Amino acid sequence: MANRRVLPTLSLAALLVLAGCGAPFGASTTQGPTPDAAGTESPATSTAPPGGQAPSPTESGDESAGSGIGESDRVAVRNGTLPFNATTVYRRVERLTNENRPAFEVVLEDRDPVDLGRLEPSPTQTALGLHADEGSMAECGPIYPGRGTGDSTVAITKGNVSAGSTELLLVHEFAHSFRTGPSEFVEAVRDGEVADSLTEAKVVYITDRYADRYDRRWNGKRPVEMRECIYDNAPGTYRTVAGQVYFGAQYVEARVDSPANFSVIHQSPPRTEEQVVHRLAPGEEPVRELTVTAEAGDRWTVGERRDGGEIELRAWLHAGLSDERVDTAATGWGAGRIVRFDGDDAAGVAWTLRMDSPDDADELAAAVSDLETDLEGRNATSVETARVGEETVVAFAGPEPFVANATASGTAGNVTVAAP
Repeated sequence: MANRRVLPTLSLAALLVLAGCGAPFGASTTQGPTPDAAGTESPATSTAPPGGQAPSPTESGDESAGSGIGESDRVAVRNGTLPFNATTVYRRVERLTNENRPAFEVVLEDRDPVDLGRLEPSPTQTALGLHADEGSMAECGPIYPGRGTGDSTVAITKGNVSAGSTELLLVHEFAHSFRTGPSEFVEAVRDGEVADSLTEAKVVYITDRYADRYDRRWNGKRPVEMRECIYDNAPGTYRTVAGQVYFGAQYVEARVDSPANFSVIHQSPPRTEEQVVHRLAPGEEPVRELTVTAEAGDRWTVGERRDGGEIELRAWLHAGLSDERVDTAATGWGAGRIVRFDGDDAAGVAWTLRMDSPDDADELAAAVSDLETDLEGRNATSVETARVGEETVVAFAGPEPFVANATASGTAGNVTVAAP
């Protein structure tokens, strides 16, 4: 497989989504109205009346409501004004998705940018050496939140960004009501992470199409460039989530030719993160057989047990290795299981990874060994690896007493991990 940076570039942009909603923006001195590509529309200037009374419409344009697609009722705005025509924006989203939905109300909020550096690591992330103070998001610009507040209301923060940036954030929030939701995926999806990332990636794709059609930008960057910036610089506590939507957006763009045609993914969704990363058909590269039995120790009890997919593996390796090395080591993922062992005051992790071939396992083991040197050099965590058969690598991470004494045994497809 090709390195992540040389995968064919999306022709459309990708917005970051924070825990369901939000978008990254670059600061801009452009605060005035942003015309559309044809330069034919005027911005809205109305303001909601004082005292929290009924909201005012955001436009006085000449488009009238109707029953056809792209002819919804006017969108209303509370708590301020927008430098563009919100009703026109909503109707554009309707036309992109070929859906007719009731118009939303938009609530303008004054919230601070999201600080990803304040995300607390989970016990598993701590054991793996992933922390919130890694990386620097400064070059990506501030991230202002957006959210749904009910069936017909969305809330956004304009912040210190361009009108085009605010417009794309609003598009993203509108798009959550169009052809989205885990219920649209068949139950055959292997794990929740794949379903969640693709649900969000579909919203990203709608916004990408809008950005491409109406020529919107953040801080002079195409949104796909912002997406890459976020993934490359996100702290370890957020990098897996950033990767799920980043790779998910590429997957959706590769399989869907229009925001109105998501049914192709609904009918045959991917089963693994590997298929999402490499944009494979659902039947390609099926998960390899892997059974992992966990045995508690004198001081360690068995805690969380779950799958560990390729996107999460890449996020971990990314903590200390180059992009090229990450791609080489993670490509060839066949199956993965994470087991957390809980101690009195810390946790340890046994991450069992069955690769597609002995060569793939060799590459992964060598990469984890180099990652071990980096993480231990920063006193982030301790790491050791064990080989089970020719194709399976078990990575132990966490406190040194756990890592030094945990064991792995069995065969490539049937592994037992034991705490000391």
